[in-house]
Amino acid sequence: MAIVSKREISLQDIRADGVVGTSKANVLGPTQGWQGNVLRLFRINAGGNTPHHQHDWEHINYVTRGKGLLTINGETQEIAQGDFALVPPNTMHQFRNPFDSDFEFICIVPERGAY
Repeated sequence: MAIVSKREISLQDIRADGVVGTSKANVLGPTQGWQGNVLRLFRINAGGNTPHHQHDWEHINYVTRGKGLLTINGETQEIAQGDFALVPPNTMHQFRNPFDSDFEFICIVPERGAY
C-alpha cells in the first residue's frame, strides 16, 4: 500500500515553451507500485497556463482547489473544485487560470505521458 501525504509533495516549476506559472509533482506511479499510470498534481498560479498542445494519450483530471479554464478542441469551459474532466488523445487542449487564486488539479496519464 502506498500513501503519500500532501505535506510530502514537492511541486517543481515547469520550464517549457508556452508554460506560465505552472508547477507539478508526480505523486503515484510505478515507483509506488502502480504500473502503467501516473497520478500527477498540477498547480497553476493566477494568470498562469499550460501550453496549448496535444499528444497521443488521454488524461483524466480532478480539480482539488480553485477554478480554471479548460480548452479542448477550441471549446472552453470553466472547471472548479470537485469537477472531473477527460481530455481525449490527439486533441488540442490547454489549462488556464485567469482567476485570482491558485488552480490545482490531479491529472492521471499513462506512464509514457508522465514526464
